Amino acid sequence: MKLRLFTAIFDFEMARREIPAFRGAIIKKVGRESILFHNHSGNKFRYGYPLIQYKLVGKNPAIICINSGYDESLKLFENTEWNFNINNKAVHASIKHLSFDYFECGLTSSVVKYRINNWYGLNEQNFKKYTLLTADSERKEFLEKILTGNILSFAKGINWIVDAQIMLSVNYIQNRRFFNFKNNKIAGFDLIFSTNVLLPDKIGLGKSVSRGFGIIRKVA
Repeated sequence: MKLRLFTAIFDFEMARREIPAFRGAIIKKVGRESILFHNHSGNKFRYGYPLIQYKLVGKNPAIICINSGYDESLKLFENTEWNFNINNKAVHASIKHLSFDYFECGLTSSVVKYRINNWYGLNEQNFKKYTLLTADSERKEFLEKILTGNILSFAKGINWIVDAQIMLSVNYIQNRRFFNFKNNKIAGFDLIFSTNVLLPDKIGLGKSVSRGFGIIRKVA
């Protein structure tokens, strides 16, 4: 499955907690008629894998646009001035990096290793189930099933029919932390996993990927 990918990285720095404000500033710039920028149609949420995602690359804010999100991104770059208001702070920005790429997603006979950061994979109900598991092997298997489901959700969102079994193993849980998100405390994980799926760097897996959670990168 060939993906079209557009990446724009801006030249100013901000904290991860400011990603929602950056997202709001971009939406204000393009207008709410561009649905893929905010994932809402009227008062209803657009369920499905987000094709425009907001995140940090290093300390710089960035947007990643996939397939039809790639087409929508052209509306953003009709702008020639990058003046944002982020948390009541005026930001005069420029573009640090632009790239238009293609990536071939698919299954491979070899194992590919990835790091995923701030993975919000467990909702409140699943996190309670996770904490009730006592054996490390059970917890590992539980996370593997959720993460495999996240990859299948990504595949569905890009209209990729996965016609063989996804093999996935969590190699190492590097960190677990809690975030305040929409007035709820959520669990986030940093972990290393191996799979037979080819995935592009910087996309998100799990929940709230449009707000910078669950960024993956291939590990050499």
